[in-house]
Amino acid sequence: MGLAVSLTDLLAYSNIRARIKLHQRGERDPGGFEEYGDDNHSVACVEVRLVELEDISIASLTRHFADGFAQRPGRLTMALGVHFQNGRKHEHVALMFERDGSVVGTFNLEGGNPRSLSSARRHADETFLAAGAVVDWLEHIPADEDIDEDYWHINVRVTDDKVTVGAFCEAVKSLRAALCTFRGELGPDRRVEFRQKLLDGQFDDALGTPESDWLECKAELRLGHHDGNDKLTKAVSGFANGRRPGLLAVGLKTEPADGRDVITGITPVAARAHTAERYRKIIDEHISPVVLGLEIDVVPAGCGVVVLISIPAQPEHTKPFVVAKHEGTLIYERRGDRTVRLSTAEIRALLAAGWRN
Repeated sequence: MGLAVSLTDLLAYSNIRARIKLHQRGERDPGGFEEYGDDNHSVACVEVRLVELEDISIASLTRHFADGFAQRPGRLTMALGVHFQNGRKHEHVALMFERDGSVVGTFNLEGGNPRSLSSARRHADETFLAAGAVVDWLEHIPADEDIDEDYWHINVRVTDDKVTVGAFCEAVKSLRAALCTFRGELGPDRRVEFRQKLLDGQFDDALGTPESDWLECKAELRLGHHDGNDKLTKAVSGFANGRRPGLLAVGLKTEPADGRDVITGITPVAARAHTAERYRKIIDEHISPVVLGLEIDVVPAGCGVVVLISIPAQPEHTKPFVVAKHEGTLIYERRGDRTVRLSTAEIRALLAAGWRN
């Protein structure tokens, strides 16, 4: 399908492709727009494939369906059943476009892992922040005589319609990887559980943990000095420009071991000098735009504190996050267990690929 194809034609085309795929899977042919509800056909739904819709914004679809609402006064909801492959798993997400302009997504994640119960909501909240949505409902349904396998049922509400259908479905993929064990896949993301242990004061459990694409540690930061401020804003903006949430821990010492830096000790920093307000002020003054969902926790530890800064994954259309310094504007990105400064050529390439000011 070319770029000049209308959204109406694109939806019709994608519906045909989805019907073929569903037929090949042995499922019923959903036809075109399926209408149901009362005599006024208050709900209409069409099945589509993510591959044709991934670059379409929620705002574009909302404007498109507004015309349908205008033509059908009794219509309350227009729904897209978006289908895509997630590894070996077939996923289905329902995006519900309401007459009042609100958009709600609902989906199930099979293979639910009960071990994630304590941190499931935090995983979901952080994951969908990057998809411009907030979680309204999350429920774990255990297997029983009528249900073959545990699953999660999730409802989310879109709050930033600039995000794309692809970004929304990518969040679904990420959430299942965090909450579910399916056919040998990994279980919960260690980051949330690691952070919770530190919040609970279980610092000894952190020893031996290596720095990674989600964890960076500093034994000390000289807040208020160029060196300390630079290290803080470099780490935070690097995580914000990445594709997954990150955690910066101040008050944890690392040493090299087998080619990686691992946590070897707790080095509490002075409580009066390391307050959440000071960290937030420096971050807000030097990083633009504002990092959404940033959390700063100051945890008592011995004669001082350990500071935990949680940086959720950010919506792609808000990137890049830039750092204003005395020598100019810089952009950093987290790559593996290192945060690197982007070269001019790299910045140009990323802007061409979709990063916008």
